[in-house]
Amino acid sequence: MIRTGGPTVYRGCTPVVDSWFDVGRKGGLTRALADAVAEAKGLDPVDLPPLYRAVELDALERLLEQQDPDTARFCLFSFVVDDSVVFVRGDGRIRVCDTTRPTDPEPVFETLLR
Repeated sequence: MIRTGGPTVYRGCTPVVDSWFDVGRKGGLTRALADAVAEAKGLDPVDLPPLYRAVELDALERLLEQQDPDTARFCLFSFVVDDSVVFVRGDGRIRVCDTTRPTDPEPVFETLLR
């Protein structure tokens, strides 16, 4: 097995939610992020503080739409919502981690192997 791609990004918090969104579906990212953060906090999505306070959702969605599908998994964004770190990968993967539950550093997502 050969490791491919760019540098590995590490996290020091415990993953509590893993989710996906359809990169090509308009508005899919916003809904998926709200659902993932709400699940991590044990809330209904309508009870969350507005996510636009933490990240410019339209800009993030436009950036992700422009990614080449062959390399999108190497594009990684993160932002903080209260005590959670939200990681979004260009291929549609979402991971929410709880910063109140620290861990030894581990890759945000599994190492990409070919």
